Amino acid sequence: MLLLNFLLLLIGLFLVVKGADLLISSAVAIGKKYGVSDFFIGLIVIGFGTSLPELLVSIDAIIKKSPELSIGNVIGSNISNILLVLGSALFISKINLRKISRFDNIFHFFIHIFFLLVVWLLVFDYKIGLVFLILFTFYIYKSFNNSLSNSENELETKDFLPSMVYKKPLIIGLPTIIVSIILTFFGAEFTVDSVIDISDYFRISDSFLALTLVALGTSLPEIITSVRAAQKNMPELIIGNIFGSNIYNLLLILGFVSFFEAFSFPKEVLFFEVIFLFFCVVGFSLILYFKKELNKKFSWVFITFYFFYLLKLLLTNI
Repeated sequence: MLLLNFLLLLIGLFLVVKGADLLISSAVAIGKKYGVSDFFIGLIVIGFGTSLPELLVSIDAIIKKSPELSIGNVIGSNISNILLVLGSALFISKINLRKISRFDNIFHFFIHIFFLLVVWLLVFDYKIGLVFLILFTFYIYKSFNNSLSNSENELETKDFLPSMVYKKPLIIGLPTIIVSIILTFFGAEFTVDSVIDISDYFRISDSFLALTLVALGTSLPEIITSVRAAQKNMPELIIGNIFGSNIYNLLLILGFVSFFEAFSFPKEVLFFEVIFLFFCVVGFSLILYFKKELNKKFSWVFITFYFFYLLKLLLTNI
């Protein structure tokens, strides 16, 4: 039975990643077809695609009365995005930060601080969810107005599917997006069910697996996308992907799941993780504000801090 649960977990994560990958390739092709900037594609289009696993996993977890799994997945994914995703991209190529919007950096910092205040002082219910969704809508509107390019962008790819989507966005692109969402949905279902069963078997908390294995698994689309962007020298897409994914995770995912059922933040379980996320966000924001370029040295710094985080979680839960 335990072996079956691990097998279902691997199948679930595979479907989550594959579904998100299909969504990303199709969405990028459509975005390029209608002439939007790389940063907007990374922020909105890829940000949504790479956050879809977290969204479906979190909704499934709330429905199955496991709020720790939902919140732990969001916190763990945002930490992974800042440290592991950026660290992996920097290992491939340096990143020029000169074109990164100060507004996006400030907004990314602000919504994390707002999230920390909410989790310590309030209960997540539909009222808080509505505030999160309003902030999310404002950000999407602001980003769209700031990111429209003046000329159409040609799609540079040798992959068959994105090329077909670019040529026929409605005929090929939309059905592919629907299929990708279905794959991701079933992947999320398998992932949540197997995590709950495995945690019960080993008598470890749902939040530990959510912060580590599930968060890492649902962050694989971000890692893959950022590494590909680094190989193609597209720094705006990398940072936009991190911004977009983190903002989707906090505002859209937690805002949306709050409408399903009210839940409180398990302070005694996730205290270290919240504090660690706070310092990650502060450090990330300061780096983007003061630095003009990141090189491979920062890759080792980010990845070292991520493995320290994993080690601390492991020592706390054994």
